[in-house]
Amino acid sequence: MLPEYSEVRPLPVADKTRFIHALRPFSFVVALSSCLLGVLLAVLDGAAMTYLGWLLLATGLMLQIAVNLMNDHSDRLNPQFNPEQRQRLVRNMYLGLGALILVVAVGLYMVSLRGVPLLILGVVGVFGAWGYTGGTINYKQRGLGVVLVFFLMGVMMIGGCYYTMTGLYSWNIFWISIPFSLFTSLLLLANELRDFEADSEHGIATLTVRIGFERSAQLYIAMLSLIYLSSLLLYWQGLLSTLLPLLLTLIALPAPLRQLKLDAGYRTHLPQLTGRLFSSYSVLFLLTLWLEPSFIL
Repeated sequence: MLPEYSEVRPLPVADKTRFIHALRPFSFVVALSSCLLGVLLAVLDGAAMTYLGWLLLATGLMLQIAVNLMNDHSDRLNPQFNPEQRQRLVRNMYLGLGALILVVAVGLYMVSLRGVPLLILGVVGVFGAWGYTGGTINYKQRGLGVVLVFFLMGVMMIGGCYYTMTGLYSWNIFWISIPFSLFTSLLLLANELRDFEADSEHGIATLTVRIGFERSAQLYIAMLSLIYLSSLLLYWQGLLSTLLPLLLTLIALPAPLRQLKLDAGYRTHLPQLTGRLFSSYSVLFLLTLWLEPSFIL
């Protein structure tokens, strides 16, 4: 029997300032899946799975943690938070900044191996992580989050891992990164849809607030469709050997789609359900590549 998500109440505001909730573990699938895809493609193209592959996975996850912890810093001025909660938000921001500094340090070591192209990619990635809610950039507030994470945490992260492992890049890497990059944007869109009413009330101009809930829900469905359509195109182009394992994930679609129909305060599971779908898809996608490799540089 399917769970009655309409009965689920949102987390108390206080919980959102606590470390474990600020980490957003459901979003770790973004960095892990993107880095795993880049590393696996490199291995399939002949690169050895050395310490560098594991270091890329750890660094990608640390970057995701940094972004998550710094994400709520701008909320410290929100009157709904008491002084203790605001202190937690500031603490989380500093922890996130520390994680970002660690990423930079490891990134500089990788630059010493691959040179200027990786340096440029790293600078863009770090500014992208900081700029999500930081400083005057704050592209979340400008409604650009869903668009930019497609490149920053999808295309660039996958391509960066592949390039670090091999010193090479090709259009095939770009095309095969599209489904994962779309899922990355979809997960952020799910978060915006869940928080639509709260963000509207407090003047946080995310993409969903700017275009409205209904259009954003339609965009969510359109992006889901594009994920499976892009998978089909990869199969037609010979970059995937089969689609059958990926079709198994279709059984998980009804749960997040039902969340889109719920009223304010009842969509608390939309990001987690989207993350679960992404996890299932990425595992089956990676297994398909690994067990029946058809990828050619």
